[in-house]
Amino acid sequence: MAPSEYGNKVRTFFFAHLPAKALFLSFTLLSSFLWVPEALLAEEKNPVEAKNTAQENTTEGLLANTEKMIEQLILQIEAQKNSTSESAELTENPNPAPFFSCIPNIKPLIGSITSAFGRRLHPVYNVTLFHSGIDFAASEGTRVHSTGDGIVAFSGYDKGYGQKITINHGYGFKTVYAHLSKSLVRQGQKVTRGEIIALSGNTGVSTGPHLHYEVQKDNVQVNPTAYFFDQNNPDKFITTQKTLPAPSGNNS
Repeated sequence: MAPSEYGNKVRTFFFAHLPAKALFLSFTLLSSFLWVPEALLAEEKNPVEAKNTAQENTTEGLLANTEKMIEQLILQIEAQKNSTSESAELTENPNPAPFFSCIPNIKPLIGSITSAFGRRLHPVYNVTLFHSGIDFAASEGTRVHSTGDGIVAFSGYDKGYGQKITINHGYGFKTVYAHLSKSLVRQGQKVTRGEIIALSGNTGVSTGPHLHYEVQKDNVQVNPTAYFFDQNNPDKFITTQKTLPAPSGNNS
């Protein structure tokens, strides 16, 4: 196998398997695999040209190559992180409960709404962004309830959301519960409306203990308050107003 071909295979292997914590430790090993064989081959083919090339390969050039390689590794790791939750999430609820049992029509916990659905000044980034759900004031450890019957599509850590649970209710409905301190359910588990699924917390991009709650209809984020139970008219569910999907990173 030619050294250049060998180098390409080594690059592919490390990009696919290298953990973020080993990034800088493994770079020296990568250098010995990727650069030395190719340099030796060049020297065997044309010693004069190889010598001139070596002289031009200054410290500044080596640093530039190092930075480029590290940047490529970081981008690869970030791409893998970004796709983890999406690829791991269950996309369907094949056997949903009856329609009215699945509609997410109660509050996930008892508490006041501290941040509404829609555009707002982000409390961490300090820029105006779209808030894809609503925030409830809640001390850490407050019980969080499923707002409708469904199946747990995701339960785990997800970047800015922190500890997160996604429930697929069927009929196009999904709910998201974020910044949790603890999840009490596992992926694939069936849950019913009112069942305790988690404890609120302060994980991910968050300025303090609270619950971030989202409702999605046909993969579009909608205002969760539009589905809250109307005590004066229990047979009526308020119509939702669809909006564009929220930009990533705005879930505090």
